[in-house]
Amino acid sequence: MLANLAQRRPRNIEAATLGRDALAGAISAVVNIAYCISFSALIFQGAIASGFPLGLAALIMGTVVTGFVIALTTTLVPADAGPDTPAVAVMSVLASTVAAALAAKGASPETMVVNVLVAISVSTFLTGIMLFGIGALKLGQWLRFVPYPVIGGFLAASGWLLITGGVEVITGTNLTLSPLSWTPIVSAEYAPQILVGLLFALFIVALRRWVPQYLTLPIAFLVFLIILNVALFGFVSDDATRQHWFLQAVGELKLWWPLTAIAESDIDWGVMALSSAEIGAVCGVTAISMLLDVSSLEVARQKSADLDKEFRTNGLANVLAALLGGVAGNLSLNNSLLLHEAGAVTRLSGVAVAAVCAIILFAGADIGSFVPKAILGGMLAYLGVMILMEALVRAPAGRSRADLALAIAIMIAICYFGYLVGVMLGVIGACLMFALSYSRIGVIRRHLTRYDFSSNVERSPEQARLLHEEGKRVHVFWLSGFIFFGSSNGLFERIKRYIEEQRDKPVGFVVLDFSQVQGLDTSAVLSLVKLRNYCEEHDVTLAFCGLDETMRAGFEGAGFFGSSRPHQAFGSRNEAIEWCEDMILMHHEVGDASTHSFESWLQSELGGQIDFARIAPYMEREELNKDAFLFRQGEPADSVVFQASGGVAITITDEHGRPIRLRRMLGHTVVGEMGFYRGVPRTANVIAEGPTVVYRLRQSAFDKMQAEDPGAAAALHKMIIRLLSDRLEFANREISALL
Repeated sequence: MLANLAQRRPRNIEAATLGRDALAGAISAVVNIAYCISFSALIFQGAIASGFPLGLAALIMGTVVTGFVIALTTTLVPADAGPDTPAVAVMSVLASTVAAALAAKGASPETMVVNVLVAISVSTFLTGIMLFGIGALKLGQWLRFVPYPVIGGFLAASGWLLITGGVEVITGTNLTLSPLSWTPIVSAEYAPQILVGLLFALFIVALRRWVPQYLTLPIAFLVFLIILNVALFGFVSDDATRQHWFLQAVGELKLWWPLTAIAESDIDWGVMALSSAEIGAVCGVTAISMLLDVSSLEVARQKSADLDKEFRTNGLANVLAALLGGVAGNLSLNNSLLLHEAGAVTRLSGVAVAAVCAIILFAGADIGSFVPKAILGGMLAYLGVMILMEALVRAPAGRSRADLALAIAIMIAICYFGYLVGVMLGVIGACLMFALSYSRIGVIRRHLTRYDFSSNVERSPEQARLLHEEGKRVHVFWLSGFIFFGSSNGLFERIKRYIEEQRDKPVGFVVLDFSQVQGLDTSAVLSLVKLRNYCEEHDVTLAFCGLDETMRAGFEGAGFFGSSRPHQAFGSRNEAIEWCEDMILMHHEVGDASTHSFESWLQSELGGQIDFARIAPYMEREELNKDAFLFRQGEPADSVVFQASGGVAITITDEHGRPIRLRRMLGHTVVGEMGFYRGVPRTANVIAEGPTVVYRLRQSAFDKMQAEDPGAAAALHKMIIRLLSDRLEFANREISALL
């Protein structure tokens, strides 16, 4: 399977490149071994301190296996992998939980160590399955949607656990909320080691100013290791005092085989089940750490990684590590940058790291007997502070007080109440913060009245004037986004305020356009029920439009529509506004539009000086039935039409042959003047919506009118110019309102 996952290795690699990769791999291996020593001391302390050599072997095995697999398969070459700091911090919590539960049952230290190692192997195996599943199902991108306060809280908790773990490595005590647990820090027995560890951490920070970052930790580690060993072995004669500065001698490293231990040892699976939250936390933190490391490495390398492939290969590496007795690990940002800065070029550098670590593992060495606890504690504390700074100060969460507060709350909950409580707090807090922030945005994208925005129906002058005067009685709301309990109440309060404040022309209709709404929950429907009840108390009718089937079913289920309700639902916003206009006209019983004759209207529009008899001889009277074509799209525009009665619809045909209605023309009006004056083909169809009477003025007849009766032709010119100006003015007002 590795053969399928691995990319082809370069065929002709120069000796210089091999040398650079080998040197970079050796430097990175030294850093990895130092990490493993510190991590093993962090996990195995107190009652299970005797498990340090097995833990160290497991950590190095995890580094070897994950480093080898990731080096051959990663899309971010060169790269290295191994147990990551946040995950190890969680493993220390898992180890202490298992050990405490077994100690309460009177188990021996050897039994506790074996059970802790099995728990770590189980978490490693499940981590591999989860990571591989995420990659196989192509869910890698979904992890990018985890709220950063949750990630920041996880990382900050890991940083704090590393800081306290560094102190615990030195003192061998368990730090809790009790002040008494912190007293060893200031005792004469441990205060010197705590001080040396603090100086080591500060030395790393100071050294970064003069030495490249990738060399800082190796140099600091070697300098303090030499100085402390010279001081302890050269100037301290008391063996007991000197050994107090080191971990207990453990002899050579011993390999750890999980399957053999499970078959031959007494494993308490009940304790494993009770530790499922911590095991799950190892899986989750490893996934998050890997996501952060891959994302950060993408930025550092200025290239894009195949995230799903990275999850699959990291998952495979963890499954193999679990079977071979290794600890969970993943692609490491710091080690990968170290390889690159040390001069690594190809993926062979990562293989070199794994090879050097394997040599140390299989050769065997009592590493803990010559590495002082102060260095291990200082390294853990330094790593913890760096993670805290990244999680709470430099990260985006530090720029928002609310996000920072939530991240700190999650960190405290994880540190003192466990990862399960921390996860629950993070999810609930992130959801509440999102709901609060989203509700502040509001769902009203735009709000206009009929005074500024009308339907696409052109009516008679009398009707148009009335609708203009009564336009503020119709309010149109464009809604967008997802409407839920927070935003729906804001919608209700805003509409309520408009209804209460408008006194001169009381609101009569409210149009709610849902065409840009992605969905709404039950609480939103309940808030709109309040709006419905309030509108009915104030004689306001709701007109819904743009509802999909799900939303319409929800409103129908809540009793919005029906014979007992005045509220209506329409397919489009234009239909809803048109219906509101019709209701206003019906309420005022506008009679001028029907009693005013076409002849008197035309004479009035021509200025009152030109009567109908002067221009009638030049026109052709036509009676159209329903669906009869007045104009066809694409035909020559050789006439202008004066509408005497009835109505027409202006439509275009889309690319699929379907008609789309652009506008309706009702009452007395002029149709087709644009093409007539511009001399271009008709851009739309004009179809009679019912029995319609029109008068057609053809181009030849108009030319004859200009020659025989210039006064009538001039009046006709002025009439059409005035009509176009009125239409342009209203169009400009609509455009300005929509901007």
